[in-house]
Amino acid sequence: MNYKNIVIEGNIGAGKTTCAKSLASQLSARLILEEFENNPFLPQFYSNKDRYAFQVELFFLAERYHQLSKNLLGDIFNEYTVYDYHFSKSAIFSKINLREDEHLLFQNLFRIMDRFMPKPDILIYIHMSVNQILSQIKKRGRTFEELISSDYLQAVQTSYFSFFREETSFPIVVLELNQTETNTPEKVLSYVNDVLSKKWPHGLSFNHY
Repeated sequence: MNYKNIVIEGNIGAGKTTCAKSLASQLSARLILEEFENNPFLPQFYSNKDRYAFQVELFFLAERYHQLSKNLLGDIFNEYTVYDYHFSKSAIFSKINLREDEHLLFQNLFRIMDRFMPKPDILIYIHMSVNQILSQIKKRGRTFEELISSDYLQAVQTSYFSFFREETSFPIVVLELNQTETNTPEKVLSYVNDVLSKKWPHGLSFNHY
């Protein structure tokens, strides 16, 4: 396989962590998961975005940087590494959540840190409709996520694609999932394996399923 460092991304509730875990198990890969439960500001953020947005984003930025920095040298025991997020997630969400003055400060910090972050061999984005995502969020039953609106999820999706259109240093493949079918975790994993079996150009590509 052409890809050793694989990122699985997606909107909130798209199933990226479930997919990353399954793929890592299949490949006997090192698995690096975002530790979002450690963010003490997240529950308050969903009920009071203006008050807690900057704290949430700064905490995530620092956590992601420390976690990825510890893994820069790779692992001699695992040929593959699978991540359920990319460092650019901090820039993507800060663009939505922060006021203009806060965002300018945040971007300065992000750019300093981003220079030291490794680029993946491929990023695979699980793309589904906002209605599908709302349904999946409801199923997993995290109380603080019940306050997430469809408008917010749409803004997240738009911000991801804005980033994808500008990023040309590695392949980004969007899995366009069929909205009329039930996309089980097993199906999504099979789609990811299909993507990984092919060679992709740098920049944004789409694959429909």
